[in-house]
Amino acid sequence: MTDASATEDVTEQEHPTGVLRNLIASLIAAGRTRLDLAAVETEIFLLRTVRMLLWAVAAVACALLALAFAVVALVAALWDTHRMAGVLGGTALFIILAIIFGIVASRSLRQHPQLLEGTLAQLQNDQHQAGGSP
Repeated sequence: MTDASATEDVTEQEHPTGVLRNLIASLIAAGRTRLDLAAVETEIFLLRTVRMLLWAVAAVACALLALAFAVVALVAALWDTHRMAGVLGGTALFIILAIIFGIVASRSLRQHPQLLEGTLAQLQNDQHQAGGSP
């Protein structure tokens, strides 16, 4: 074997290794990109959820305080004649509002986008482009 043929053999052996290294580096870079996307998406989801919960709690607290004062005023106005009717009417009002708030909260929780929905869609797109099953 001459030096030229030995050099060709070494080059042919290193070439597949270089391709494999490039492939692994590309896979790692793609994985990091998807992980970064998932982290950003998770942060946005959590911030949106916390903000929604804070505003909802504030609105419900203000509404309930206003209604409590209205019921107290009604009971005070009806104290001499129909105090039990005023108290029971106020109780029924708060029970009805609790049911309505529960229904609205359950609907809003079902209608928000799922956590990491964009990341999963991107991973499915990557799998489809790579020739895998969708």
